[in-house]
Amino acid sequence: MASPKGQKETQRAETLGVLVRRLRRKRGDTLAELAERIPMSPSNLSRLELGKQGPPSDEIIERVAAALKVDATELLQAAGRVSGGASFEKQVLARLDQLDREVREVKAAIEDRPSKS
Repeated sequence: MASPKGQKETQRAETLGVLVRRLRRKRGDTLAELAERIPMSPSNLSRLELGKQGPPSDEIIERVAAALKVDATELLQAAGRVSGGASFEKQVLARLDQLDREVREVKAAIEDRPSKS
């Protein structure tokens, strides 16, 4: 039995795949044509469309969107990566940058304190 997290990933992969296939067919592209523009192998694109693998990285999703000439936001949402207009990866990186700045500020404050000698 799959864990709830695994089930969510599977559902997101399937949702993304259905959307990519629908958009590809709407454009009249074959798997090979779209795969060449991404670039990605047709077999990997087929697995993506069938939801046979977890949603790919944001970078791949953005390349798929560019090849389909659509806004990446819809695809990122289908993959469960968009919240409040920013991808999950971008949110994490921004938070890590913020934490890094805070750590540096604390370190500087500690180093600037006069020693008790």
